[in-house]
Amino acid sequence: MKKLLLIGVLSCLFISCNPICNEDSEFKEFYCNKLDSISEYGKLFDTDSAVILSEERWHRFLDISEYLKLLTSYELNYKIIEAPIYENQTLLESDICYLEHWYNDNKCGMTIAKADSIVSIRRKRLKGN
Repeated sequence: MKKLLLIGVLSCLFISCNPICNEDSEFKEFYCNKLDSISEYGKLFDTDSAVILSEERWHRFLDISEYLKLLTSYELNYKIIEAPIYENQTLLESDICYLEHWYNDNKCGMTIAKADSIVSIRRKRLKGN
């Protein structure tokens, strides 16, 4: 009887110490859209010919990359010459890989509101407020 009780107690402890991941579908879509935008932008430079971008397009890229940098504390590997560019596809792939890993490590309990809050706090710290 004591063995059965001990097994029951240990089972309850194991279950209670193993939290369930609550992945927010809205945040997942929000985050994946940002990754897709980074990837699409970076792939524009996978050519030997000149790439002409609208100012609006590279400003959008910079806004997305700044948001992800503040959220994940990861500095993306693009260079700013006249506009932000990826010098090679390996750097782009490295960024996407890191950002995907970050998502998988942080998806449990993350929401858009929580992510926006993290970004806002970090942005204020950078500005010295």
